[in-house]
Amino acid sequence: MQFSQIIEQHDLINSLIRIADNKRVSHAQLLFGEETSKAFALALAYAQYLNCTNKQRFSPEDNSLIIADSCGECLSCKKISKLSHPDLHLIFPNTTTKKIDSKNSSELLLNEFREFVLNNQGVIKLNDWYDFLDVGNKQGLINVRDANNIIKSLSIKSYEAEYKIVIIWCVDKLHYEAAPKLLKTLEEPYENTLFLLITDDRENILPTIISRTQLIKLPNINQKNTSDNKYMLLFIQWIRSCFYYRSNIADIIKIIEADIVKLGREEQKQLLSFSIEVFQNSFLLKTGLKNNNLLENTDPTFRNNFPNYITENNIEKIYKEIDKSILHIERNGNAKIVFLDLSIQLGFLLMNN
Repeated sequence: MQFSQIIEQHDLINSLIRIADNKRVSHAQLLFGEETSKAFALALAYAQYLNCTNKQRFSPEDNSLIIADSCGECLSCKKISKLSHPDLHLIFPNTTTKKIDSKNSSELLLNEFREFVLNNQGVIKLNDWYDFLDVGNKQGLINVRDANNIIKSLSIKSYEAEYKIVIIWCVDKLHYEAAPKLLKTLEEPYENTLFLLITDDRENILPTIISRTQLIKLPNINQKNTSDNKYMLLFIQWIRSCFYYRSNIADIIKIIEADIVKLGREEQKQLLSFSIEVFQNSFLLKTGLKNNNLLENTDPTFRNNFPNYITENNIEKIYKEIDKSILHIERNGNAKIVFLDLSIQLGFLLMNN
């Protein structure tokens, strides 16, 4: 599974790529949201990217919505795409079946789960999994045997990959007797081990487990479209003020204090990621490499003039400045200072293109 096979979540994918490239991967990450059927595919693509031995980088000229991806061709990529990599461990809700009438575990149902995931291209739902197993009304759990198998697998040195990765799908189905074992592993992680936990029911996960993970919220598409509209209006207002960084810096500060600081860190990062998307789109339109215009329904004056300020001389520098700001926000930098510095840098780059 490659990032390019995932139709949506480009902002989130690019954020994960930057974290990986900067070697700041948290040992435990919880992917959650109201609709997580595509979360497993995202986790799998992330695992493949982390262990890929020939990562692909994209430039603005590549007309790609993502900044990098796994190659899909190296031995590691091929094994992970088939869910057969020895350093990829899959844990999921399981129950007794017609073939397994006792001591059920993820390990015993791994072949069935691989087939289920590959048949659905990683887009999976829990009820469909139960239907695939043909278990009637029985509900699955992640049990003590699963937790013990995790510990056993992680205690052995990785076979061939940089990261040993455990994907726990539907972690909210973790049995109460298995939870302490998983918690201990999260508290004392093995070196170069990554846990990717997935849930659409965060309320049923122990707070002690949540507190030891990095939370990654998966927005649904309707939320993204609404957010894009909000961010576009703010982007235009903010960027317009940047052009006057020499003569009216007070206006920049006013916008930052009134509209950006109050967003909170996650939305500030989303605004910055959205800004990269608009800069990229405008540059590609100008160079004839793209037809759809993100600025289509915006103020005509801004829509017609803004792309003229983006050139091959400043586009990479603009990307780097915004990426640097995202990094500062992630590290709890002062948002007012971060955005003010970025505003001045963008104003300079746009006016001296």
